[in-house]
Amino acid sequence: MSRLLVIDDDKVFAKLITAFLQQRGHEVSFALDGREGVECFKSREFDGVVCDIVMPDREGIETIREIRRLNERVAIVAISGGLSPVQAGNVDVLDLAELLGADLSFKKPFPLSELAAGIDQALADRQALAQSAAS
Repeated sequence: MSRLLVIDDDKVFAKLITAFLQQRGHEVSFALDGREGVECFKSREFDGVVCDIVMPDREGIETIREIRRLNERVAIVAISGGLSPVQAGNVDVLDLAELLGADLSFKKPFPLSELAAGIDQALADRQALAQSAAS
C-alpha cells in the first residue's frame, strides 16, 4: 500500500497508530518529535504523514510546514488533543494546521477507523492532484 510516517511524542499512541496502519497493509515508520520526524522524512520517501501538533523539540505546525516545503505531494494529516484557549491564544490549532499544509485534521480522541479513512482519502486526493498536474 503506502509508506506512512507517524510523528507523535506519545510513544504508546504512536505505536498504536503504527500497528493499526500496518494491519491495514501500510508500511509505517514513527518518530517521537518533530525534529526526529523531519529527519526521518528526509531520509526516505513517504506517501503520507500523520503529525501531532503539541510536541517537544519541534511542534507540529512547524513540522508540517517543513514537510510540506520538502514535498508538496505528500498527504499530511494533523492530529491533536488540543490546547486550552489560553495556551492557543483562542486559535484552533487544527484549523491552523490545515491552513499551513495539512490535508485533514482529527481531534484526539478519535476512532482509528476514521483516521485510516482520512489517510486513505488524503492519499487519494494527493494522487489525483499529481495526475492532473502531469497531464
